[in-house]
Amino acid sequence: RRRPVNDYPLVKRPVMVFFPSKEVMIAFDDSDQMKEFKVSNHVRVITEAIDPREKDGEFLSATRNGAVTLMIREFGRGTDFKCFDTKILTAGGVHVIQAFYSIDSAEEIQLKGRAARQGADGSFSMI
Repeated sequence: RRRPVNDYPLVKRPVMVFFPSKEVMIAFDDSDQMKEFKVSNHVRVITEAIDPREKDGEFLSATRNGAVTLMIREFGRGTDFKCFDTKILTAGGVHVIQAFYSIDSAEEIQLKGRAARQGADGSFSMI
């Protein structure tokens, strides 16, 4: 993927963080660091309990300016996250963080694909 150039300094690229389980994600969300972060940022948490009627709207919101979304690994496969904001795409697109090690390389490939849909710019990190 190309290295993003941010011509829109006021654009906050959306970040999606994928966790190995709901328990690990909730523990992270409840951590002191996240409590401090949430003072000035809205953090969305998506689990398998999401209402199917709200799923598409939540996934679209995850690609909006400044969005920080925590999700379980199951949403890394077969879920379509589409970013329609040209400023975000020009600024580098969505950034995906994988917060676990995949035993299956196909899972990692799928998660990387959440960052750059259909040839659009995006980035990926594993921590």
